[in-house]
Amino acid sequence: MDAFFVALHNLCQQLLPILGSVVLVVLIILLINIVKVVRTVDTTLLKSHTTIDLANQSIDKIQAPLDTAVKVSGGIDKGLDAGAKALAEAKDYVVKNADSMKEKISSLRSKPAKETALPEPTPEELIEGGKEDE
Repeated sequence: MDAFFVALHNLCQQLLPILGSVVLVVLIILLINIVKVVRTVDTTLLKSHTTIDLANQSIDKIQAPLDTAVKVSGGIDKGLDAGAKALAEAKDYVVKNADSMKEKISSLRSKPAKETALPEPTPEELIEGGKEDE
């Protein structure tokens, strides 16, 4: 058994420096690849920073028309609200004064046609009226 351990010891003394050298070469290759990745990331970040700046400039250019659209929309909303309010007030007025309006209309209908009808103009009046317009 001692002979086996002595042979194993001799083998390890010869293989360990070789394995150590292989591990060092692998570590150097790994470090070189890491440095390349870091440089690539740095370049990518610089390019993305430029892209972000361009996007911010585009957003700034778009902001003014969007503000205008919001103002126009607000104006339309106010107009619709005012129209709805006016319509409701008109409806309330008609409901409250329906009887008096009904009496007024019936009194107009009961008058003779001569009083309510407009006199028909003569042909001469039509010709003279046309000249005044010019």
